[in-house]
Amino acid sequence: MGRILMTMQMSLDGIVSNEDKWMTLSEEIFEDYYEYYNTVETIIVGSNSYSSLAQHWQNAEEFSKNPLEQAIAKRINDIPKVVISRSEVNLVWRNSQQIIAKDDKSLAREIMNLKNTAGKISVESGVKTWQLFIQNDLFDDLWVLVHPVVVSQGEKLFALANKQFSMNLSSSKTYENGVVGLYYQK
Repeated sequence: MGRILMTMQMSLDGIVSNEDKWMTLSEEIFEDYYEYYNTVETIIVGSNSYSSLAQHWQNAEEFSKNPLEQAIAKRINDIPKVVISRSEVNLVWRNSQQIIAKDDKSLAREIMNLKNTAGKISVESGVKTWQLFIQNDLFDDLWVLVHPVVVSQGEKLFALANKQFSMNLSSSKTYENGVVGLYYQK
């Protein structure tokens, strides 16, 4: 059986939306992401984020001036991707397939089937998808990169959590740019 890991960027005040406006990535973070993606067998994304992620990573593979970002992009583009949505999505990213979620119960069933056949599954984006996984207890691990910035407006990761749960910090890392990586397991 595989493990489902949610990974995201977060501000000090818990905001996970519009991260492209406030996150500060570094070569050190790219190195960790490169290692991470070499262990991932499947990527899950929500339909709202799918097209922008597809465009970014497909362009980065060919046009990024950063060789490490190019390598990450190639790996991400090669990994099988599952798009979760409530209606049909135009699949423009190579190695993509779709799960149409009629309701939370059918989604949970589909995700558990995927978990039984895949190894490490990375839930990449977006906020609604992460919140859906939290509400339905569909994840095992959480890797969050906390950026030293207060955003003050936006969506919070656990805003819709419907119950209390505990996690164990299994590792942490402070990056030179002040970002703190926290890896939790349930």
